[in-house]
Amino acid sequence: MRGESLNRVKSAHLISYSFRSEKMKQVLLNVEDAVFEKFMGMVELCRGVEIVSTLNSIDVDDNRDACMRYAIITLRRNKVFRRHYDYSWIMQAINDGVMDDYEEFESPQTFLNYLCEIGIDELPDRSTISRACSNVYDSYPNWQFMDVTKPSEILRRKNVVKQFLSAFGEAKRASCINNCTK
Repeated sequence: MRGESLNRVKSAHLISYSFRSEKMKQVLLNVEDAVFEKFMGMVELCRGVEIVSTLNSIDVDDNRDACMRYAIITLRRNKVFRRHYDYSWIMQAINDGVMDDYEEFESPQTFLNYLCEIGIDELPDRSTISRACSNVYDSYPNWQFMDVTKPSEILRRKNVVKQFLSAFGEAKRASCINNCTK
């Protein structure tokens, strides 16, 4: 089950503002349709504020899905996935709440269906994900595993998630830069 909150926003605004100095800071805001005009009116009243760019309608789900796809492809390219069950650590981490962008996946099949929807192929089967997740206890990053005690393997599994979060964040930042500088 993927999050459905704020699937569409009217516009994203890259707004620069300054205080007493000549330096400007950039802020990215998502503004809902209902308050867009009122918000723009308030911004126009502020001295030292310059609207650099306005984008019409960003689909938050599409951006999130693109970031997920990029992160998975990056991990594949970097050979982070050593075993098919390594995808399990991503699902388990998301279910542990490490990403605000996603709600918990109801089942391994839901997770695999989602990855297929966003164009990820050559995935493990449902039972592989299910078996691996059943060996995890505690919450990320404090995971313990019933099937392994070797510290290097425990660290490797946790590092799959760290590298995934890093690649996802990189994609998110790149997407913001690409969408906000037009």
